[in-house]
Amino acid sequence: MEEISINKSNQLKVIAILMMLCLHLFNKDYNNLFEPLIFIGSKPLSYYISLFCDACVPIFAFVSGYGLYFKYQQNSDNYVTDNFLRLKKLYINYWIIIAIFPVIIGSIIGKEGFPGSFVKLSLNLSGLSNTYNGAWWFFTVYVIFVLSSGFWFRLMEYINVYLYVILLFCIYIIFFYFRVYKADYFDQEILDAVQDTVTKFFCTLFQFMLGAFALKFKWNTKITKIFSGINFKNQLIIILIFGLVVLHGLIPNFIIAPFTGLCFLMLFNQLDLNKYFVRFLDFLNPHCTNMWLIHMFFYLVFFQNFIYSFQYPIIIFFVLVLLCLLSSYIINFIYNKILIVIK
Repeated sequence: MEEISINKSNQLKVIAILMMLCLHLFNKDYNNLFEPLIFIGSKPLSYYISLFCDACVPIFAFVSGYGLYFKYQQNSDNYVTDNFLRLKKLYINYWIIIAIFPVIIGSIIGKEGFPGSFVKLSLNLSGLSNTYNGAWWFFTVYVIFVLSSGFWFRLMEYINVYLYVILLFCIYIIFFYFRVYKADYFDQEILDAVQDTVTKFFCTLFQFMLGAFALKFKWNTKITKIFSGINFKNQLIIILIFGLVVLHGLIPNFIIAPFTGLCFLMLFNQLDLNKYFVRFLDFLNPHCTNMWLIHMFFYLVFFQNFIYSFQYPIIIFFVLVLLCLLSSYIINFIYNKILIVIK
């Protein structure tokens, strides 16, 4: 029985990116920004949906851990070399986006701080800073995951799995506290930046390793066996996912995001998806990295008034996806031309 396929992993990444867009657009005060149509109590429905969408990073981290551990199992001897190639391609894509948005568009619009000083540009080009785009914090974390993943995977061979999970969970709780409640622990700028990166890395490590555990111990196969004999499986799964949304609405603290994210992705894997929905996810897949890296430039940095001028959440979301998609075609075109030159 097949574990999570590459195609299914790619679909999960697309779902995570769409959730990220929803989270960033609507998890805020809607007054003078957009017009919700449906309310649950004093809060708009869009708020509760966006709140649940904070599972986006745990899902993306899980898929990253799952995919990297799969590659580690397949060819551990060339794992480091392959990872450097993976990062080289990612950085090329990332630098294209910096050239287009902070440098060219930022200069044309005259946005203060874009591109800014040479030091600011250099720090962002390296990935050590995300002052151009707050959503880029995961870029730095992902790079560290790729570089350090071999170490974390080897620990799985030497440490009792239950102890390992407990240790990772404790690390998550500790660094969640420092990320949320002690984010400004240091007064010195460099130390503050280091703390920010370290806390976000160790806050996300738990979710990243859950992906590796899921592959090693075949969680998806075991869950598939549970659902295999159930009638009206899709309807039951949708009810369970709805229950996760309600649960997070009752517990709005995003400390539970790794658990709602894990439950959601495991349930999503059991759904028998409509073929048109599958085609839609497959269509977006080549663009999901670009959508993650550029969406904040549209809804917050450069064109916030334009994006929210469409007033209604569903239209705002659609416009942002469309703009990201059109931009991604341009980015991918440039990226492919550069790869041809390099080769």
